[in-house]
Amino acid sequence: MLEYSSQRMIMQKKTFTNWLNNANIKILDLFTELKDGIYLLHLLELLSSEQLPRPNKGKMRIHFLENNSKAIQFLKSKQVHVKLIGPENIVDGDQTLILGLMWIIILRFQISLISLDKWEDNNIPSLLVWCQRKTASYSNVNVKDFSKSWNNGLAFNALIHAHRPDLIQYSSLRHDQPIINLNNAFTVAEKHLGILKLLDAEDVAVPFPDEKSIMTYVSFYYHYFSRQKQGQTVQKRLTKVKKLDQFYELKFQYEHMIFELLKWIKLKVTELDDRSFPNSLKKMHLLMNNFKVFRTTEKPPKYREKGIIEANFFHIWTKQQVNNQRAYLPPEGRTLRHLEKEWIALEKAEGSRGKAILQELLRLEKVEQQVQIFLKKAAIREAYLRNMKEIIKKQDDWQPDNVEQLQAGTRKLEAIEADMLPQDQRFKALSIMAAEIIRENYQDKALIAKKTKYAQAPNTRSLCVYLFTQLFLILLYVPYILFDGF
Repeated sequence: MLEYSSQRMIMQKKTFTNWLNNANIKILDLFTELKDGIYLLHLLELLSSEQLPRPNKGKMRIHFLENNSKAIQFLKSKQVHVKLIGPENIVDGDQTLILGLMWIIILRFQISLISLDKWEDNNIPSLLVWCQRKTASYSNVNVKDFSKSWNNGLAFNALIHAHRPDLIQYSSLRHDQPIINLNNAFTVAEKHLGILKLLDAEDVAVPFPDEKSIMTYVSFYYHYFSRQKQGQTVQKRLTKVKKLDQFYELKFQYEHMIFELLKWIKLKVTELDDRSFPNSLKKMHLLMNNFKVFRTTEKPPKYREKGIIEANFFHIWTKQQVNNQRAYLPPEGRTLRHLEKEWIALEKAEGSRGKAILQELLRLEKVEQQVQIFLKKAAIREAYLRNMKEIIKKQDDWQPDNVEQLQAGTRKLEAIEADMLPQDQRFKALSIMAAEIIRENYQDKALIAKKTKYAQAPNTRSLCVYLFTQLFLILLYVPYILFDGF
């Protein structure tokens, strides 16, 4: 039982991670990368198309708890039952509860969108009824659940064949070759239908594959074929409408185009408002280049789309005026005034990001200049210390033989002392410069700290005491040298 539970958790983790990646939330480890709450808030924004509170970018536990609390509160506001899950469970990486939370989100925002998804008295989702209807005529397929009924792979192939017989040669499949069947269905679905491969054949070809993983994957089949059917239906209706009234087609085109453009604007504003810049000058230049590509390549076509949308609206309005028809009123949130407001917000975000990137580039360039000056001065200080150590080392064993040598030694010590005293301020200035560079979050702070350590200011007071001691010892030799001279 424990082994089965562990296998089920592994399969759910893999499926839910792939599902997140399919929703443009790129993660590798479901249990650790959700803890800061930022990915979770972004996911809920994408799924709901609603504006959620901005996440706290702090790195402390209290910031993580705050973000996850916002996500859970949003789910509760949508009448999603998350009573057993608290923000601390996500932060602490509670694997069971994190899998439970992901399943709740998938149910609410993917499976509940299926019109057949009504729970029967026997607690079986009626999505199962759709699968049974589509596969009823296929040999060796008997869909009774979302677990064992799918482990030989034939049910997946039957679902595809029922809608696209040109993609599957069902008669060539054998029920005793589950891995081949599963890989065939998964490959065809990904290549021809655009359905991401959430599952691995080896995870499904077991006695009791995880039902939540199977149900999540099958729901993609339903959504895809449902959209195809709706698209065909819409196309037929549009053909009829075109014969009766050309305005319906123009309205549909207008509403579709303005919806897609507004969705793009919202996504871009979120990206442009991001201020999590790298502290590397090279990476910041790359970021600046990407920003220039947005301005020169990505944005201009969207501006032209905006013009086409405005032209379409006025075309509709003019035609209706000529034919004495009631003026067309676009749905709420899809008016030209709303579009203009959102476009202004986009340009404001664009201008703000451009200034922010430029300021950060200037700051990093200034830091880089400081670093170069620091390294040069540090090298000078290191050379000075090495030279001073050599000079002092030679003085340790030196004894004068006559008055001339004594006088020369005294002058040398006095010169060392005079040279050493002003160096103290230079070493202190070097340490201050290093501290400023580190405060600016320089990318190679370890190098700066290392250079600062090796070029630490010498203890001037101690060296002075040492030099005065040497001078005193020299003076002790004076009587003996003078006596020997007589």
